[in-house]
Amino acid sequence: MKLRSRTKVFYGIGGIADEAIYTLVITYQMFFLTQVAGLRPAAAGVIAAVGSVWETLCSPVIGYLSDNIRTRYGRRKPFILLFSIPAGACVALLFTVIPGSDPVKVLYYGVINVLLWQCFSLFFIPYIAWGSDLTEDYDERTSLRSYAYVGNQIGMTLAMTVPSLLVAKLLERGSTLAGAWQAVGLMVGIAAAASLLLCAWHIKETDDPSYRKPAVREKLLTVGRLKPMLLEYAGILQLKPARIVIACSMLYLVSNIFFGSGRVYCFTYEMGLSAGAVSLALLSITIAGVLLAPLLARISARTDKTKVFSVGIMVSGLLLTAAAFLPLKGLTGGIVLCLFFALGNTCYWQLMPSILYDVCEAEELASRSNHAGAVISTQALSESAAAAVGSALLGLVLQTAGFDETLAVQSATALRWVTYSTTAIPGLMMVCVGLAMSRHTITKKSSARISEALALRRAGTEPDLTAFTDVYGKTLRGVKH
Repeated sequence: MKLRSRTKVFYGIGGIADEAIYTLVITYQMFFLTQVAGLRPAAAGVIAAVGSVWETLCSPVIGYLSDNIRTRYGRRKPFILLFSIPAGACVALLFTVIPGSDPVKVLYYGVINVLLWQCFSLFFIPYIAWGSDLTEDYDERTSLRSYAYVGNQIGMTLAMTVPSLLVAKLLERGSTLAGAWQAVGLMVGIAAAASLLLCAWHIKETDDPSYRKPAVREKLLTVGRLKPMLLEYAGILQLKPARIVIACSMLYLVSNIFFGSGRVYCFTYEMGLSAGAVSLALLSITIAGVLLAPLLARISARTDKTKVFSVGIMVSGLLLTAAAFLPLKGLTGGIVLCLFFALGNTCYWQLMPSILYDVCEAEELASRSNHAGAVISTQALSESAAAAVGSALLGLVLQTAGFDETLAVQSATALRWVTYSTTAIPGLMMVCVGLAMSRHTITKKSSARISEALALRRAGTEPDLTAFTDVYGKTLRGVKH
């Protein structure tokens, strides 16, 4: 189904929220907890990991609820409306400095982090799955995600570039460092909540005005439903295209954690950049993304988005790896490093959700039922696990290298590993992602065949699934015959 431009625009506005929250937390949480709240890197890494682990545990339930709930506003929209404001409030609280001992701070930031990622999952999984509900067209989904990517870039600018400038400006006007960072949290929290509310309120395509509330509402979360829910997720993980996409997503996001959090330390301690220079360097990621997005969309439409994704991620990874051995210094060095990263970053955030929508269709064909929310939550689960692993590993690497948050000048060993954490480590991971995605089994041609088979089934004729061994593998593992 072809979507109205208005629908695409408001769906794109919703993309501001998830990217703003994700980028702020990934980029500045470790820095805030160590440099402003005064916690050790390892403790900060554990706090970040705990929230991600909790999200990992909750994601399957959220996906299941998102697939099975029925309201006059459809399946996805109620989650976005209900959890937009709580998510924004948690962002503000996470970047608020509290008095107390280290154990008190660890408890406070740990709890808020858990609540934030809980609220994030409760709107993010339905929001992404909503795109699959809005259109089944292969190229239209890429177009829809291009609008969302523009929203993502606005969110990224708001959360990655503006904080340093805002903090510097508020400090000039006499604010405390803690007060300046609290203002950052409030700014991003309010913007995220507002963008989600605008998105959900203005998109009507999936509303069901004929819906009538049943006299007895069916309970979705019961002990009896637990086994079918787990079997549903087990079935998804048996599918070859789902396993490839989930593995690629998880590894890329671990690399993203390393670059996203490590670059703040690299720019501050290794390159000696001021707050304004850091903001300019980070802004180059947004500018490059906006310029690359339409180009990638056109190339993907003419060729195949999976190939574009693989090549783009690998090239970006090789450039980042090479950057570990280049004399990158000052603002120029910071911009070059960000541009190396921008290509892979654009490929992932623009193309991965569209690739995931194709997996949703392949899963529907295999299972004979639409489980888009479950598929999205399975991928979101991998994102949560990646955030936990990446944050814990980065904290461990910095502490093992001797990074001391109380020192203005770090040791040579600490600086070397700060550089590796922003270049070679994420770069090599991205190369592996590109190689793995080159084995993905859903192409433009096979996606068209899947859509045709689903249309045939809806018309009452069961398609021959043995013709899809190129998608599911020779044994058709996970396919219901």
